[in-house]
Amino acid sequence: MNLKKNVLIVNQSAELYGADKAILELIENFPENYTPIVVLHEEGPLKVILDNLGIQVIKTSVIKVKRGILKPSFFIRFPFEIIKSFVKIKKELKGKKIDLIHSNATSVFIGAFYSYFFRIPHIWHVHEIIEKPKKVAQIYPHIVSFFSNRVVFNSVATSNHFTTILPKIISKSIIIHNGQNRKTVITSDVNITKIRHTFSSDIEGKVVIGLIGRISKIKGQHLALDAFSALLKKHRNIHLVFIGSPVKGKEEYIESIFRKIKDLDLEKNTTIIDFQEDIWPYYDSIDIAIVPSTEKESFGLVATEAMLSKKPVVAANHGGLSEIIIKNETGLFFEPNNCEELTIQLEKLITNKDLRRTLGENGFKRVKECFSTTNLTISFETEYNNLT
Repeated sequence: MNLKKNVLIVNQSAELYGADKAILELIENFPENYTPIVVLHEEGPLKVILDNLGIQVIKTSVIKVKRGILKPSFFIRFPFEIIKSFVKIKKELKGKKIDLIHSNATSVFIGAFYSYFFRIPHIWHVHEIIEKPKKVAQIYPHIVSFFSNRVVFNSVATSNHFTTILPKIISKSIIIHNGQNRKTVITSDVNITKIRHTFSSDIEGKVVIGLIGRISKIKGQHLALDAFSALLKKHRNIHLVFIGSPVKGKEEYIESIFRKIKDLDLEKNTTIIDFQEDIWPYYDSIDIAIVPSTEKESFGLVATEAMLSKKPVVAANHGGLSEIIIKNETGLFFEPNNCEELTIQLEKLITNKDLRRTLGENGFKRVKECFSTTNLTISFETEYNNLT
């Protein structure tokens, strides 16, 4: 009888946003000859789900690097934090052999260091397009290449960004698009009505535009408000909803959104709802999904989620979003950061229910065919087999 091989998965957070959802999808459908063991640095909804699945979770520092952290105090603590994490991981493993390490994001380094020190094959799963600061952007591909046996990019856009800086990384890399499968049925009309009334008591007959995802500068909430304000002057039958929460420690950004809503006199026409673990009923309750990201998305999981809910998507035409959506067939594009063009594309859908339905149906088929969980699992199983 063949024993399963252990894969140590290091994740950037215990939340349920892009990269977190992508790795959870893989874990829930993990190649049957492998057992996942997950390293997280905090409590959160992802850890709760993993605990319920019976997945071993090791809680320790993942050596997470982010903007603003590279201060002298960080480098002083750095070696001690690495040693502490090594000891914690070894202790929690209780003698289990790790056959492969899978680092899920370039912001986490403990997997890279652990694999290097203990000579364990390492896959670095890249979910980011790092353009700022430029010095960091230039050095990151070199670091990822040095510490990896295999580099997995989640899109062509992500791959192109890295390979432009370091062409030789192509020889050890592969593109595996994120995969998704909606497990829940379409929400009943009764529950959709209930949810829509949480957006507004005066929601009957209105077209709901939804921006779902992290509340942050790069996700385009301010741009969405400008476009919505312009549209509201011509179309009174619309409502805008943001669903998501800000990054911990950066709550001031959501305050700027509230101020803008007040300044534009949009309080009766706009709703902000905190992050929802069960997001599908909310997708079912909107009419149009927008992804107005001001910086390139490495993939754009919110687009495939909306498409799985048969909702038309209006997205900024850059990064991974350009690979997911087919223009005028499964969604509409606008020039990134162009408020006027976003307004034009949204108006096409606000005034045309049949177009909304057609794009939604086509988008659903595209995700099923091109971004399935089955493709994701088979692709990673192949990579795991090649390295172990």
